[in-house]
Amino acid sequence: MPKKDHEKKNGSFLALLAEGYSECRVASTLKMSKTAVHKNKTSECKIAAESDKLAMVKQGDVTIGGLFSIHDTVMEPDQAFTSKPVSMRCTGFNFRTFRWSQTMIYAIEEINKDGNLLPNITLGYKIYDSCNTNFHALKAAVTLMNGQDETVTGYSCNPSVPVVMGDGGSTLSIVVARFLGIFNVPQVSYFSTCACLSDKREFPAFLRTIPSDFFQVEALVQLVQRFGWTWVGTVAGDDDYGRRGVQIFNEEVKKCGVCIAFYEVVPKNHARDKMSKIVETIKASRARVILVFSLEQDARALFHEVLRQNVSGIQWLASEAWITAALLATPEFSSLLDGSVGFAIRRAEIPGLKQFLLRLRPSMLMCTGTEDLARVNNVYSDVTQLRISYNVYKAVYAIAHSLDDMSKCENGSGPLEHKSCPNISDFEPWQQSDEVFKPLFGHCIKRHYVFSEVMGYGVSYLLVTS
Repeated sequence: MPKKDHEKKNGSFLALLAEGYSECRVASTLKMSKTAVHKNKTSECKIAAESDKLAMVKQGDVTIGGLFSIHDTVMEPDQAFTSKPVSMRCTGFNFRTFRWSQTMIYAIEEINKDGNLLPNITLGYKIYDSCNTNFHALKAAVTLMNGQDETVTGYSCNPSVPVVMGDGGSTLSIVVARFLGIFNVPQVSYFSTCACLSDKREFPAFLRTIPSDFFQVEALVQLVQRFGWTWVGTVAGDDDYGRRGVQIFNEEVKKCGVCIAFYEVVPKNHARDKMSKIVETIKASRARVILVFSLEQDARALFHEVLRQNVSGIQWLASEAWITAALLATPEFSSLLDGSVGFAIRRAEIPGLKQFLLRLRPSMLMCTGTEDLARVNNVYSDVTQLRISYNVYKAVYAIAHSLDDMSKCENGSGPLEHKSCPNISDFEPWQQSDEVFKPLFGHCIKRHYVFSEVMGYGVSYLLVTS
């Protein structure tokens, strides 16, 4: 088959795989639930409304909740206001995030096969697509707390999951953390780096396997000092990650005698007039060093406009969210971003993950079901740059080890009142939270898990230049 034809076929297959996720599901791993229940007149507690974005589910003795923005954007339908509003449709399938969700499943299945970790206890999962919106993230979190297709007598509806993994974006995690904190349900994020989330008074149950932006900014400030840059422009994404990251950078770098030439914010809708104005500001400024602290989608929108206006000669400083992003590692941006520098999360290997990812087969009307993912080059099956995927993997193992500690607890030496132990088959989420905080976890990869912000324990970055 000619190369172009082969690439066209691969592209069509990937598009169908993405479309099949929301229509016919990939293999048998994806399951949708559309049940709606309510609180009736008896003393039974039922769900009043649930998220319709349940992506993957598997029952277990202990079920872990998961939040992943498997879709990037949503399409808001036109509302006639004559009937119940139609749900927003999630679009923009993100293969990278889908790989993260599959990594969670892989780690859970790996643990279930391990005879030494959580023996005789099976882990399950309920993974929701938060669609990169606060609304869907919060709705999924509410559903995870309420339970699904469950009826509880009386008026004490306990959370259906003892711990929630996610979300990815800092803004999404902030929304979820404020809700889960009310119930003291541990939340373990794999990609939310906003320094604001380190405030335990506001987010008492929030944990993460990725360092706070405070440490990344500290490294960026040292980089600016090292090269003697004294006139720097800053651009932030319009979210907590971008705005707070740039805020800390501007404050810290000014202490070193560096002047901020300008501060711009990339809007989430990437409005053409606003993007054009930002680039006009860059062109009018004498600053040749510019920090872009944003998610990869926002950085891409900015660089599209920079290319359109033919701006060159800029030394770009990158935040870890986009410095290694495949979305920007394309010929289109190579001339512009050549020489850009930033700090990335260290990558790692996860033995067996590649084969696990390739197990999926599309099961939909537009595909035969025999297509082979191994023949497709895509970010989903690329395991050479496992950074956030590894954070997901660590998070699952940390939760598993905390549960394992709980199962081995002996009354008389336990952490609860009268030195008692929580019951692994019926425990309160906050009881596990105490266990998760213990930095005692280790497994075959021979690394410690990072949850505490104290003294930057275990924080390390990799200096990357393109």
